[in-house]
Amino acid sequence: MGRTIRTFREVIDIESAKWRNFRRQLRRADRTRLDKVFEYAALHADAGTVVNRPHSLDVIFMCVLVELLKRIEDLEIVDGGQEQ
Repeated sequence: MGRTIRTFREVIDIESAKWRNFRRQLRRADRTRLDKVFEYAALHADAGTVVNRPHSLDVIFMCVLVELLKRIEDLEIVDGGQEQ
C-alpha cells in the first residue's frame, strides 16, 4: 500500500504543536503573534506544498518572525491603524 502524504495544512498544525513549549515561555502578547505566524503560513498553504522543508535555523527564524510581526504591528499603531 502507498503512504499517505499529509497536506501542508496538517504539517503546519503538527509544526505548531512542536512549538508549544516555546509558545508557553513567550509573553502573552507574543503568544498571539506566534499564533499569527502559523495562521499566515496557512494562508500560503498552496505554495507551501511545492517547497521542501528547511532544516536549519528554525528556532532563530521563528524568534525573528515573532519580533518582526511585533514591530510591524507597532508601526501600524503609530500610523493610526489606517490600511492603504
